[in-house]
Amino acid sequence: MFRHTKIVATIGPATASQEGIRGLIRAGMNVARMNFSHGDHETHRKVCSWVREESEKEGTPVGVLQDIQGPKLRVGEFLGGAVHLERGSRVRLVPDNVVGTDELIPVVYEPLLTDIEVGDRVVLSDGLLRLTVTDTNQDHLEADVILGGELGDHKGVAFPDSDLTASSLTEQDLADLEFGKELEVDYVGASFVRSGKDVEQVRDLAGGVPVIAKIELAAAYENLDDILEVAAGVMVARGDLGVQLPLERIPLIQNDILSRGNAAGRLTITATEMLESMTSSPRPTRAEVTDVATAVMGGTDAVMLSAETAVGQFPNRTVEVMGRICQAVEDDVLHKPDRRLPFFGARDKKASAVAQAAAETTARLDIDTIVAFTESGNTAFLISKYRPLAKVVAFSPIHATLNRMALYWGVQPFYLDRFDFTDHMIAAGEEFVETEGLAERGDAIVIVAGVPPNQQASTNLVMVQYIGERDQGIDAHLMGALPGEQNDDA
Repeated sequence: MFRHTKIVATIGPATASQEGIRGLIRAGMNVARMNFSHGDHETHRKVCSWVREESEKEGTPVGVLQDIQGPKLRVGEFLGGAVHLERGSRVRLVPDNVVGTDELIPVVYEPLLTDIEVGDRVVLSDGLLRLTVTDTNQDHLEADVILGGELGDHKGVAFPDSDLTASSLTEQDLADLEFGKELEVDYVGASFVRSGKDVEQVRDLAGGVPVIAKIELAAAYENLDDILEVAAGVMVARGDLGVQLPLERIPLIQNDILSRGNAAGRLTITATEMLESMTSSPRPTRAEVTDVATAVMGGTDAVMLSAETAVGQFPNRTVEVMGRICQAVEDDVLHKPDRRLPFFGARDKKASAVAQAAAETTARLDIDTIVAFTESGNTAFLISKYRPLAKVVAFSPIHATLNRMALYWGVQPFYLDRFDFTDHMIAAGEEFVETEGLAERGDAIVIVAGVPPNQQASTNLVMVQYIGERDQGIDAHLMGALPGEQNDDA
């Protein structure tokens, strides 16, 4: 059974080995996430190398996502490692590197005194503690404790009501992005972005690598349309988003981000605590199963595992369970007449028309397989955004393209050499599909290609062909070709 929704798995101590990565690939991982909030460059270099090596051995393209830390705000250190804040008490917040107490909280953020205003909320330790600023002074802020509890060293701090002026990139992020270019990662996850300008900055520093903007700040959600203009995709980062915005609104916000991301023709990833209990349990909770299913029904391209595969006791089993949940939901959702996402097509109208024609043809003729030939991967991506019931077998002679396509919903990427003639290219692809059991002799397939081949911006052909009729050439079952003017697609 074929799974359309892709799985992103975070590599950590539990899986950071060749054997661990091999197990994840065999369990169904499509993209390996390297979390640059942890580990050093040498560790990440090894992980990336192992992913490439094991991917090649398994004959399965696997993408690599570099997730940079971004300006995660944290408190400093406390006397004894932690303090208890009593509800109703008053505390001082300072931007100094001092040892904190239950009355004095050091915050590692230099513009603290200029960016935060009276009435602004302060959220600590992933939402477990909450303060409200009552006064601003020359050297500190005063705040009342609204929700008390224990606050430990280096816990996160957020200011959901404040317009923060600090850069969205730290010095460490800049070094990590340079390192990512050296590793030739396939995607970069941009943390704590607030606007499209932030995303553009990351993209430029990453050397043009596709950027997945993590929507985890209230400002990012407010500027979602602006971000969608420049990002390759968006990630619903529900952990920090749940700190910034009312928790009860997160399911609605998740659906909204997925809907708008898909409508804009962008990749969508749903993340955070999806199967969290499987970090220590071999079975997920019913609520977690429903959570994954809701994301799939909402149209997400991929679902992501974090601690479950980074430090969990059952990483491979967790990937397998997530895959089964996705498949079960897809079997129901994909057969509904209203399954199509509200994707209105790319700016490149011709490429979008070709992709839509391929998807519609499989639906009308009850065809199970689309075969796409692509240089950049854009053809396969556009087809996937029309959510065909058929699987999309995408061929490319470029390994980087194959790795990127590993994240595309419903797309199975395979390597195929370049050919001088479209006829020969199609014949080779058809033979591969039959040999690998992706379709049987006599089956109808929809082919999407370019005439002439091996050129970006040349996809202009949609045709139906039957396995085993290669000798008749591309004119045998021509459905449509857009002559003359080229697309911006490949």
